[in-house]
Amino acid sequence: MKGFSSVIGKKLQMKSSYLVHGFWGAACVASFTIGSQFFTDDDTSSRAIDPRVGSGALGQSVRVSSRQDVGSGTSERDAGARSEIRTVTGGTTKLSDAGLLALAEEFKKGKGPIERRLAFSQLLENLTAENAKTVREQLLHLSERSDEWREFHYAWGALAGDVAVLNGKETKERDMSATFAGWASSDPVAALAWFDSLSAEERGNGNDLKWGAVFGLADADPNAATNFAVSRLEGGDKDAGRMMDLIARNVLRAGNPSEAAQWTQGLPEGEIQEAAVRRVAEEYAEEDAPGAVSWLKTLPDGKAQERGLDRAFSEWAREDPVAAATELNTMTPSPARDSAINGYVSRLAWEDPQAAIEWAGSVNDPKARELTTVEAGRAFYRKDQEAAQLWLASSGLSAEAQKKVTDRGRRR
Repeated sequence: MKGFSSVIGKKLQMKSSYLVHGFWGAACVASFTIGSQFFTDDDTSSRAIDPRVGSGALGQSVRVSSRQDVGSGTSERDAGARSEIRTVTGGTTKLSDAGLLALAEEFKKGKGPIERRLAFSQLLENLTAENAKTVREQLLHLSERSDEWREFHYAWGALAGDVAVLNGKETKERDMSATFAGWASSDPVAALAWFDSLSAEERGNGNDLKWGAVFGLADADPNAATNFAVSRLEGGDKDAGRMMDLIARNVLRAGNPSEAAQWTQGLPEGEIQEAAVRRVAEEYAEEDAPGAVSWLKTLPDGKAQERGLDRAFSEWAREDPVAAATELNTMTPSPARDSAINGYVSRLAWEDPQAAIEWAGSVNDPKARELTTVEAGRAFYRKDQEAAQLWLASSGLSAEAQKKVTDRGRRR
């Protein structure tokens, strides 16, 4: 187990080193999937990227100076700057300010997403702690929720650490969490020491620096990230499970599902382990559903195993419902089998709701059986309302459960 954790840590450390050494052309997208996972509109954590709460201890926000007019220079100067962009490639030579401004203009006005992305990658390749503010001024036209905005701040944080993070005290845009994620990815020890030195008010309550910490640590070292999530759980943070889900995703990217499955067994029992097993089970089942189920059946009885089986059988039902059903028939009545059936039914219900209802009826626990039956019944009601009404009349479900079936509001 220790050996595997070491391998995972080294793989993710290599990824973080790209930020420091400037290999941004290929690395910026791969290493900053934070843009599509952490900062999404439908996830509560997406609203946690701004650690500033009102006029808290981190200070009032002030807009940085307005973006420079890169089109005001002479044609000769612009031509020289663009020539510089073409000749400065890799190495240790960086673009001049004029070259950066011209490149920023290409990024802003490029013809199509590929051209703009290439220009943005060059901006990151030429980013230094000294020119970062100049580059930032040229990006103020971007949405704070855009990938490029966050990737730039992640890169700046990796280069400049606390200087980049604290710049957020003077801006009204959301950037402190992204810069802190970059810092935590390149220097976890220093970043965590800084975080630990902050008061509770400075860290923020809910939508704060903690998400930057966990994203950066997950990129750098899953063990450090896990320790951070555990400490947050012990402190009563309700987001600890979601943090662990993120960490599991990073472990999966660095290795393969079977290795990640092994990694979960070294985690503390409880919410942390349950979240990791659930995520790994789903990814493992996408690659090898029978293998994922075999692994999950070796786990100790408990919530981690049950939640994993729910996810694995949902995926298996999509790939091969007959094989999944055959496996279910080999399992003896237990909470684990009930969870497996629930996962199976959640997928089958939208393809064959009547068959799903029959399976739901085989759930052993009465409360779980009603919940799973309602799940299947809702799908049935949407597919064939008239037939579903006839079924409901003789379903044996309580009036409250029947209302859940016919209710078009939120599920359960």
